[in-house]
Amino acid sequence: MTMLRQKIEHELDALDNRSMAAVYEQLRQLNSMRRLPAKRRIVAHDIENVLRLTSPSKGSWSEAVIDNREERQ
Repeated sequence: MTMLRQKIEHELDALDNRSMAAVYEQLRQLNSMRRLPAKRRIVAHDIENVLRLTSPSKGSWSEAVIDNREERQ
């Protein structure tokens, strides 16, 4: 097992269920992106937009995303 994998597993062990759900969703999206042609992958400006929108948040952005999704359901 690589050192990076050990560090990731250690951090995952420290997460609560809500945060774990957010991480799972991110991993699922990352894995699905690998299967897409390069033209359809997220481009840098999309990532910058997400960072811009989440940067003012004083709390956990993952909890904010989960709360937003719950409100839409």
